[in-house]
Amino acid sequence: MSSYRLHPHPRSAVVGKWLRTHSEFLRPWTGRLFRFQTLAYPAPKDVLSGLGAMERGGRWNPPGLATLYGSTTDTTALEECKANDRYYGFVTTSPRLLVAIEARLDRVLDLSDVAVRRSLGVTLERLASEDWRKLLNAHRESFSQALGRAVAEAGGHGLLARSAAVPRGLNVAIFTKQMSTTTRLSVVEGEMLAKWVSKTNG
Repeated sequence: MSSYRLHPHPRSAVVGKWLRTHSEFLRPWTGRLFRFQTLAYPAPKDVLSGLGAMERGGRWNPPGLATLYGSTTDTTALEECKANDRYYGFVTTSPRLLVAIEARLDRVLDLSDVAVRRSLGVTLERLASEDWRKLLNAHRESFSQALGRAVAEAGGHGLLARSAAVPRGLNVAIFTKQMSTTTRLSVVEGEMLAKWVSKTNG
């Protein structure tokens, strides 16, 4: 998995070795996640692609790693949608579409699990305080991006992490190119959404 354009995080090799040693932390996860989707790409296949994050990079993925982001509640998803606006000090007024997604994954790293964090040697505060956007703009891989990359390189399907925007909120990052025959990712009422997109574009 390439983190092109970025200098690897100094601990990336250590993180990769830790995950190889503790593959038992990659566990099945089934659940529903929500995301606010731009109307520029509302079709179900675009919602699930993870290509936007692949192009730009995100908290848990360096550029080049296709990643679908969502939250386990719609209220957390809304605050996460606003996070970029708050960081750069502007307000986006363009319409967004709330989409629910069903996921069944086999190998997920749950960073909300205190045992996982203790083994890795990180805290919630450290994970939340890292300015990954600043590092990304400086072409440097953040610790969280290195961790996401290590999960993908270990054959993981994604990770769970506490929201930096909502206390107790839970986010999901899914590496969409890692899906297998036993995993599942689908938009709830996807056929209805596809019909709406077809009528809108017709």
